[in-house]
Amino acid sequence: MEREKKKIIITEIENWRKSKLLPEHYCDFLLNLYDDEATQKKKGTLSVTALQQGNFKLWALSFVSVALIFMIAFYFPILDWPFQAAAIAALVSFCYGLGTYARGKAWMSGMGGQMLYAVGSVVLLGLGSWMVRLNGWPEEIGMLGLIAVCAVVWLAVGMIVPSGLLHYSGWAALILLYAEFFGKMNPAASWPMLQLLWLPLSALLLWLSWLAHHKAKRFASIYFAVGVTLWFMPEIDDLLLRQNTTESIILYILGKLALAFIFLFVWRKKWIAWVSV
Repeated sequence: MEREKKKIIITEIENWRKSKLLPEHYCDFLLNLYDDEATQKKKGTLSVTALQQGNFKLWALSFVSVALIFMIAFYFPILDWPFQAAAIAALVSFCYGLGTYARGKAWMSGMGGQMLYAVGSVVLLGLGSWMVRLNGWPEEIGMLGLIAVCAVVWLAVGMIVPSGLLHYSGWAALILLYAEFFGKMNPAASWPMLQLLWLPLSALLLWLSWLAHHKAKRFASIYFAVGVTLWFMPEIDDLLLRQNTTESIILYILGKLALAFIFLFVWRKKWIAWVSV
């Protein structure tokens, strides 16, 4: 059937639903017959239309999610730290599990799963840092431990689900730990020394992107993004983490940016094939 005729039929079915000419489950059945994948995504559970139509699954999941968050937040300060850790693990697992479940359902829009992954990640960071402060732990050590936990969780979940956003976030957390470690080891590192600390890792991740293109394509774009991030990390480390605000740092950043554009242009046919999945 032609696309324009499908659109006309789908519009009529929606009008029947709004005017109550047919029961809602009959309208859903007809939409499943005529609707295409793109239109299904447009009418996902997280859309305003679904809210107006009173989608029971959306409202039930919203109630359970909000109630669970409020209950844990209310009792969180009076719990001992093992129970606090268990509560965080339960809530984060709920968000990630629901996000994974939602991604495979036609009644949930494509961004629904990613939003739930983001909520779970914010909960892990937020409640984790709150737990460090409530228990009076050394803040620097506690936050480094929290970042390490986040790195492991995001990398594992991002690879299993898979979720490119979580996978990249896990690598970003590892980069922060690496920067903090060498910042303590050598706080007065020169600009050439920072290049030696970061650029080999950038080359390694770009090589992994090429390798993943042949072995595991879904990871190739992530490794490429991490490799590009590491390319600029010497300047980011020097400017933001070590607070070195020399005038020459801007020239270094512009020079690295120009080199990156030149490399990307010259090898565009190769790296675009790596990241295209």
